[in-house]
This record gives sequence, structure tokens and C-alpha cells, in this order.
Amino acid sequence: MDILVKALDSLWQVLVVGLLLGAGLPALFALGLRSLNAGRTTATVTAGGGGARYAAGDDDGSKPSPLGLAGAIVCFTILIAAVAFGIVVIIFGKQLFG
Repeated sequence: MDILVKALDSLWQVLVVGLLLGAGLPALFALGLRSLNAGRTTATVTAGGGGARYAAGDDDGSKPSPLGLAGAIVCFTILIAAVAFGIVVIIFGKQLFG
């Protein structure tokens, strides 16, 4: 019975880490890209005799909103920190964790 409890304890730990790293980090990346696109307008390009013109006017909506940019920076900073932590664990794992 003790073996079963230890196995289930290890199993839920692996499941949580797998969900966090396997689905959480890609979802955070997608959220960062989504927040970069927040507040942008889609410009309709029409082909005319004089070349392509934007139907949305002079502003084609190519700049993200300040709030969206801040959200993207937060998401990408967390991702960079997670990648850096992973590299540190790979290189110095034995010194850190024994």
C-alpha cells in the first residue's frame, strides 16, 4: 500500500509540471501574441490602378495599444525567465539540487 501512495504522489507531481510546462508556457506565449494584437484595426487593402491603398485611412493600425504592449512584455518576460531557469537547471542541476 505504501508503494501505491508513493507512486500516486509522484504521478500528480509529474502531471502538474507537465501541464505547467507543456501547456502553460505555450499558452502564455499565445496570450502574449494576442495582447500584442489587442487594439489593432484590420486595414482592408484594395488594389487600384495607382497601387494598393488602405481603406482604413492613413492609420493602418500597425501599432499595438499601450496596455496590450505592457501585457505582451509581461508574458514574454515570464517566458524568458522560465527558459533561463531551465538552462540554469540543465547546466548547474547537480550543484543546485545535490
